[in-house]
Amino acid sequence: MITLAVLGFEGAVVRRAADATSAPIALRGVAATLAELRRRGVRVALVGEGGAHDVARALAAMGWAASAGAAAGPVLFDAVVAADEVLAPPPAPFAVHHAMESTGTLDVRQVLVAGDSLALLEAGRAAGAGWVIGVLSGAARRPELEGGPHDAILSDVNDLIALAVPAAPAR
Repeated sequence: MITLAVLGFEGAVVRRAADATSAPIALRGVAATLAELRRRGVRVALVGEGGAHDVARALAAMGWAASAGAAAGPVLFDAVVAADEVLAPPPAPFAVHHAMESTGTLDVRQVLVAGDSLALLEAGRAAGAGWVIGVLSGAARRPELEGGPHDAILSDVNDLIALAVPAAPAR
């Protein structure tokens, strides 16, 4: 059973905008996927490559927030971990552990880590995550991801719904 999905913000959830002043662009269908994961009882944590200020600014520009009332849209995730909030960024396991702590997740075997970078996949494996998933929606290509630790490689995070997350009873 998966109780926490730790997802790379850049590449797995959004694409960077063409210029640095524009908001990142959510991958097609990802908002619905995040909402469905949460509906099924899976907590969602985003791991950003930038500092906390930069990640917060990007999320705000997209109208996304981790708490009700902080944004106009639906709450799509439970926690955000920025690179400057941990002792060392991926491939060190600290971002995964920080996501677990932030969401109250106790069993690392119930954690799924998905991203488009070898560093995040290595962090997932180093943390002991039960599932480590490469996604092809970002910068890395299949041969690069196949060379790193992984349990599966998917086209994007939208495929997580079918892969390993059972449907919860309708509410």
